Amino acid sequence: MFNINKENTKDKVEDLVNKSETLINDASDTIKSKTKQISLAVDEKSDQARHEANELVASLKDLINAYSDKSKMSQLKERISETATGLKTVVCNEVSHAYSTSKQKTTNAIKENPLSSLALVAGASLALGYIFGTRKSDR
Repeated sequence: MFNINKENTKDKVEDLVNKSETLINDASDTIKSKTKQISLAVDEKSDQARHEANELVASLKDLINAYSDKSKMSQLKERISETATGLKTVVCNEVSHAYSTSKQKTTNAIKENPLSSLALVAGASLALGYIFGTRKSDR
């Protein structure tokens, strides 16, 4: 009588583990997709920042050629410093924005699938409990 109940419970737990695994895979696929989208956006912003940096270097080379006179070097130094500070601000803002965007998209993906997230945690807990519980009863 007790063995039948144990087998029935075991079957239910295995079924729940299988369903949880399916939900986990679905949530994982969604997160992978969102992560890939974020990665592409960050790559695009990085390419844009690289392009702007290359333009800055070309502009600096032009300035150096225009200001070859020593008396104008201090002006050149000042302009280079201002331009570098502006570029630093732009790059920092872009990186910060890319991070914020990726964080928000990940949060949204989890919020869009709260049951999958909950099932993921519950399934993992049940699976671990089942595994460790089986090992203790085998001793």
